[in-house]
Amino acid sequence: MVRRVNSSLACFSMLVGTALAAPVTAEPNWFVVTGQDVQIRCGADSSYYSFAVAQEGDLLAVNGEKYNYARVRAMGPVFEKAYGYVKYPTNEDGRFKVEADGSSGTTMGATPILAPNLNTNDLAHSWRQLCILPGGEKLDVIETWNIEQDGLHAVPHTVHRVSLPVIAEGWVNMADLRPATTIETAALNGGETVETTETVETEDTETTVVMGGNESITGEDPVAGGQDDPPVFVLNEVQPSILMQWMEVEEQEAVVENEEVEIVVEERTFLMMIEEAYEGVVLSDLDDEELTCLRDDFILASEEEEDPIRSRYAMMRANQIDVYATLKSQNSVIDGLQNRVERSKSDAVDRDLAISNTGDYEIVGRLGTSGVFNGDERPLLYRIQDPRTNRTLAYVRPESNTMIGDMIGQHVGVMGILEYDPALQVNIINMTRVDLMASNTAYVPVD
Repeated sequence: MVRRVNSSLACFSMLVGTALAAPVTAEPNWFVVTGQDVQIRCGADSSYYSFAVAQEGDLLAVNGEKYNYARVRAMGPVFEKAYGYVKYPTNEDGRFKVEADGSSGTTMGATPILAPNLNTNDLAHSWRQLCILPGGEKLDVIETWNIEQDGLHAVPHTVHRVSLPVIAEGWVNMADLRPATTIETAALNGGETVETTETVETEDTETTVVMGGNESITGEDPVAGGQDDPPVFVLNEVQPSILMQWMEVEEQEAVVENEEVEIVVEERTFLMMIEEAYEGVVLSDLDDEELTCLRDDFILASEEEEDPIRSRYAMMRANQIDVYATLKSQNSVIDGLQNRVERSKSDAVDRDLAISNTGDYEIVGRLGTSGVFNGDERPLLYRIQDPRTNRTLAYVRPESNTMIGDMIGQHVGVMGILEYDPALQVNIINMTRVDLMASNTAYVPVD
């Protein structure tokens, strides 16, 4: 049997097959846990609380390292039972849409996933964000409940316990990890390393001969010759014939040069994830707790960014949130002062109305104690003051009315006869009746 073999086409086919058989995928760096009850924390420090626990032999996907802590993604058997919290005010149902069966839900905007604190059941201590999901992401809902208004929540909140998404990240001490071997990684994927051998069947006796002038290339079938080694070709170099020159030109024309194209994949940083998640979100729509978490995320992003410009940008965003929080607090104080001014105006109107309707009252003013007539060296007297000038209008005797002692600090109207006491050299009113002018006119000193 005689064959004509085009070696250039064969090489090209092999190159194409190799390129198609090698997909370009970015596999995570897998590490093996070497300790027992290794804590997976929500920050790169031992002061952060843990939200999951790994055991010896577990595999973790590591994305990076900071402060001798490995950043791990929420993927693999370790995170199958891990969960997080989605929390939002109950009256803002546009934050998270739960399906009719209650087993899943969809984010309607930037949604933080909060890490549960394994050290306590109090939701107030589960505040750290594991990730921020953009709108349109689906989550498996494990449990849902409502929280009434309390010291932490100004309004009632709805809480969903959800399965952790893959983009959620935690932190593990590098001292409890070692790089995983190929066999350990293959066991995680449930696969086995299989050795394959390509077999080419030939006839019992096959000889390939290329004849050209005085040159011959012969090959003997190893099966026919009873040998286990590949066939050995013997080339007798002589002057190239016309046929060989034609084959050489054909091979040169069929050569295809492979150019290597470098594909650069830009890594999505934590800062980019925050910016995408909060794109279009107005700061006034966030409560104080969400603002604090967002500020902490920008500070963390500024520490992790290698580019100094991006790092300064993240810190600038954190400072903007600080300024906004300060202005919001000052606006609250101003609103409180305005309310006090309005109440004071209302009280002044009530007092003016009471004074204008004094009727048969001899004196109207604020009842108070006297520093001179205090019952020590001089008799005990109460004085009635002008509320505008604090000038003493007259004095009253406490024994003239048993209820007058309970009216100190109030605006009162006194009926009686005003007389001058020559011994004490003051005006004293002999009361026949005393009335409170208004229930809300208690004297409150100005700060």
